[in-house]
Amino acid sequence: MGTKRYKRDFKALETRRRRGMRMLARGVSQAEVARRCEVSRQTAMTWARMLAEDPRAWRRRALGRPGSLQPKDRARLGKLLLQGAMANGFSTELWTLARIAKLIEREFGCAFSISYVWLLLREMGFSAQRPVGRATQRDEQAILNWKVKRWPALKKNARRDGRTIVFVDESGLSERPTRVKTWAPKGQTPVLQYSFNWQQLSLMAGVSFWRLYFRFFHGAIKGPQIVAFLKALKDTIGGKLLIIWDGLPAHRSRLVRNYVESLEGQIQLERLPAYAPEINPAEYVFGYAKQRELANLCVDTIAEVRDYASRRLKSMQRRPTLIRAFWQQAHLAL
Repeated sequence: MGTKRYKRDFKALETRRRRGMRMLARGVSQAEVARRCEVSRQTAMTWARMLAEDPRAWRRRALGRPGSLQPKDRARLGKLLLQGAMANGFSTELWTLARIAKLIEREFGCAFSISYVWLLLREMGFSAQRPVGRATQRDEQAILNWKVKRWPALKKNARRDGRTIVFVDESGLSERPTRVKTWAPKGQTPVLQYSFNWQQLSLMAGVSFWRLYFRFFHGAIKGPQIVAFLKALKDTIGGKLLIIWDGLPAHRSRLVRNYVESLEGQIQLERLPAYAPEINPAEYVFGYAKQRELANLCVDTIAEVRDYASRRLKSMQRRPTLIRAFWQQAHLAL
């Protein structure tokens, strides 16, 4: 016959711990607490030490087989996590499992293990993610007004005037690869070898409702390069254009302004709200290209970078579902 196994009564153990710690808080000796609660002197000493560190320790649940948080507690925990780590008393905006475990213990009196906190977060629909940076100078109300009021008006006027809407943005490329995670044997970090003396290649891209346009330039983007790109867009698309872009100083240069005025209304310009790159679909062209199409690309010359990037961008042009995805990411209704 096998040895009979007994289940531990965690509820009874918890009740006994709380009773013993309340007695200690009233001044009952450790020896007397151990006798009345039928525990060892060592256990009573542990309870006394916990009380010395935290006078409210008797109210906390002990470690052991944890019970799951109730739905209402999970909902509150989710709200606390969304407030951010600093709003909850931590020094940086970094949620670690240890910090979340500490938050749960502080707010709900439940001392959970790190592994259980991980499972709890997964059940709540949370995952570890790299945060996106946002400028403190952003005017959230102005951005919302642009999306809710200005953008629908721009679409309506563009349809009335027969204009093609094109969102435009700029980025840079070099021989230095965009490093992303890849598979490798455990403990053997992959090594990318590339030149640390790289040249700069500028890239301008435009996104309409149905197509992607791009052009490369050597060096920085200035007025002449922007005019060249606008001319290329006009020749390729034909008809009237509505160009929507950010407040880059080169966009407001006298050269660009004179060129647009010389067209007598063929091109209209619209400026996006400040510090709001996430509502520009062209921004996601660069993110996708660098993180997917050009990820971990190691070449010797800037010419090779341009040739490879050109091929991948042309491939992206032939994928209408991908272009629609850029609009969806910007949360702009078509």
